[in-house]
Amino acid sequence: MDLNWARVLFTVCVFISFMTVLLIVFNKRNKSNYDDAANSIVDDEDTPTAQSNRENGA
Repeated sequence: MDLNWARVLFTVCVFISFMTVLLIVFNKRNKSNYDDAANSIVDDEDTPTAQSNRENGA
């Protein structure tokens, strides 16, 4: 087995790993998990209130 066979095997392994990641990401069963993660960023209460601005001197 020479170096070219090792390169071919490495390329095939990386390609199979990449395809596996794509299948996991684009699976319909995982859609709700990604939607929940995306909505958690938008629903986050990170804007300061007027009360907290008065308390910290801003």
